[in-house]
Amino acid sequence: MGTLAWILAAALLASQDETVTSGNVVVRLPPGWKSEQKAEGLYLSPGDLKEDQSYVIIVSPGGKADGNLAEGLEKSWKEFEASGKVTNRAPGRDTKTDGGTEGLFSVGILETKDGSRLIISIAIFKPADRYEAVIALSAQDPVFAKYSGDLALVLKNLRFRNVELPVPYDLIVSSDPGVKPTVFALFRDGSVLSELPADGMDGFNLADAKKRYDGSWGSHETKDGELRLQLPDRRVTLQPEADGSWKGPERAAFVKAGPATGLKLDGRYAVKGREDKPDSSNLVFKPDGSFEDKGTSPPLAGTYEISNNTMKLKFPDRVKNVSFVALPKAQTVLINGLWYQRQP
Repeated sequence: MGTLAWILAAALLASQDETVTSGNVVVRLPPGWKSEQKAEGLYLSPGDLKEDQSYVIIVSPGGKADGNLAEGLEKSWKEFEASGKVTNRAPGRDTKTDGGTEGLFSVGILETKDGSRLIISIAIFKPADRYEAVIALSAQDPVFAKYSGDLALVLKNLRFRNVELPVPYDLIVSSDPGVKPTVFALFRDGSVLSELPADGMDGFNLADAKKRYDGSWGSHETKDGELRLQLPDRRVTLQPEADGSWKGPERAAFVKAGPATGLKLDGRYAVKGREDKPDSSNLVFKPDGSFEDKGTSPPLAGTYEISNNTMKLKFPDRVKNVSFVALPKAQTVLINGLWYQRQP
């Protein structure tokens, strides 16, 4: 289908609310917007679009990533070059969804072979090993500018099923790196797991875990403002603090930890208490997704990805998943049951 036909087709869509799913992508619609699934992707259009105006957002069918984000963006632009000449193309700038998936965003002009002019924006994301692209098209500059805020909202609220945990949970973790970590995973069915699975929470299956971790399960409830956990061997009451944290037994501090999906670390991290032994307890992470383990001889190097409180370490000959929790600003992280502190 031609690019102008893409825009015209959007005018026929019916108004919808809330979220829609297209393949691997979950989209939250701006209020009053329309959507329809077509062969070329999921079409989104403003409900207040006038007859003489054109604007459409297309969530393209994704696929296996065969390069980095910059290469994915370049590939997307080349697909438009088959329809005409791309001019005034802006370099890709960093963007990120609320869920932490990183992407690149670029705007350009397409001068089509039939003499038309289209303003195009492309946002390319790479959740895990996939490319997902969102494309906005308009023939009119004022209309493109008018809906730029809605486009930003769509991009911000995108979710990707391959990096979203199928079982919603809240993770409560002790925030004092000087003591043995305590982690509680609270689930919507009222159950609580009193330990963090060694291989993290990505791909977590609640039914299987209740068998696998038999003896570590309890229940939770919120009553009189307190979070009350009934565990097999004890009862724990967490008192809320004004800053959103909790105080537990013996005034131990607890915080809610996010899934950290898409987080990139930058710097040298040492096991808490072993900062003076850089050759035996250090992990060096880079924001390009590479890391080095200096605690081995020779040091091991590879790449890492973080998704749903899971760090996926990729070596040339294997992949290893370990549990991961980041405290605020990621200066302190819990990796495979050990506290690591970022070093100056």
